[in-house]
Amino acid sequence: MVGCLLLSLPVAHAWTAEELRARLDEVSDERTLRTHPKAPAPTDADLAKAAGGAVVTGLAADGRAYGFAIVDVPIGKLWAGLNDETRHPGYTPVTYSELLSGRLCGHGRRVLQFLPVPMIDDRWWIGILSPNRELLSASGGAVRELAWKSSVDPAEVLSESGQAMIAQGVPIGYSRGAWFLVALDEQDTWLEYFLASDPGAGIPSSMRSMFATRGVRESFAAMTRYAKEARSSCPIE
Repeated sequence: MVGCLLLSLPVAHAWTAEELRARLDEVSDERTLRTHPKAPAPTDADLAKAAGGAVVTGLAADGRAYGFAIVDVPIGKLWAGLNDETRHPGYTPVTYSELLSGRLCGHGRRVLQFLPVPMIDDRWWIGILSPNRELLSASGGAVRELAWKSSVDPAEVLSESGQAMIAQGVPIGYSRGAWFLVALDEQDTWLEYFLASDPGAGIPSSMRSMFATRGVRESFAAMTRYAKEARSSCPIE
């Protein structure tokens, strides 16, 4: 893995790398139930940095962006925040988020999102979001995964407001990835993230890695802040 960058977040408990490794080893069987069981996994060096309060980000050899961190938010509250896409504008760079089909916070929901991009065409996509209920049930809620993939079919956008938004931008190529959460204790959550994406036309390949890793850092900061400050529409499970 290459391209490691660091950003610090507050950590409530002084976790050691050894404690983190022991906890992750405890849930190794649950990890096999992931939608993406071959997602990038933390090395011992990554755990040491995360134990020091860093958000570890970088690019895997196959180009997937990844991130790892300890977040001082209970797993249920963080989970509720992650699943609340329609209320993320104002916390994330996404400025428009509309539920197109399915239920808020539900499995298979489809959410239109619009992202302004300075100096080039703005981007839109439809996220197809899948909370991993099998993993949540098998772990008693101690391990969770929210996976997604994208659609860029304009026929799915039926509202006038949604059609007006996509008319202002261009679709991305594709996006797929997942959040993976492990409860460390009643206050702290281990958080993993990966993203494979093609941001679409007009972004040079030399800039795509920069956008990907910066997006990971922004996502960690935004979701932590949202979970702490906002009142989620999703239940705290």
